[in-house]
Amino acid sequence: MEPLAVPSLIRGMGDPAGQRTILVVEDELFIRMSAIVTLQDEGYLVLGARDSAEALAVLSRYSEIDVLMTDVRMPGRMDGFALIAQVQLDHPAIRSIVVSSNATAEQARNAGASGFVGKPYFARTMVQAVHDLLLLG
Repeated sequence: MEPLAVPSLIRGMGDPAGQRTILVVEDELFIRMSAIVTLQDEGYLVLGARDSAEALAVLSRYSEIDVLMTDVRMPGRMDGFALIAQVQLDHPAIRSIVVSSNATAEQARNAGASGFVGKPYFARTMVQAVHDLLLLG
């Protein structure tokens, strides 16, 4: 089994006092890095994980995470829906957004997510989903 490489906190630009922290869970490196950079450009603090096991390790180390943004299909024993369920148990204050081409908004809601973004998506759509979630929460 490959050891977990827990990513370090990647700081976005903007006013640190007003920043919120987002954990992006995506097994596709290019998509994950694109989402991280896009959200950083909007002033968010962003962490990344390649699968649910790595995401849980990150969550155990960083208490300031506000939003979990996760894909549904990824390698490992837990998919994105199971990850959301676990996060709801362990970290009930964290709100979740499902980003997937293999799920629907209804499935995301049924799994406990507060938001949904279908793939493929425009960067602005992803940013708006995060913004709306934080504005409402």
